[in-house]
Amino acid sequence: MVNHLDEISVDELQDALDNVDSKRRTERLLAAIAYKNGVSQTELAEWHDVQRRTIYSWPNRLDTDGSLE
Repeated sequence: MVNHLDEISVDELQDALDNVDSKRRTERLLAAIAYKNGVSQTELAEWHDVQRRTIYSWPNRLDTDGSLE
């Protein structure tokens, strides 16, 4: 999650929420925002009831699913 989010600001992630049209994309953006604000991947995995490796892969999907351009 770290490398992919290094060049994306929290403001950009929050702006992207305005254009999201699915629960899954919203969940990924909210997880990315929380991570940028200091929440660990382990904690995010617990919050979203997914495995840690799923949290790790979410930022890579932000570009491909159209939720962040």
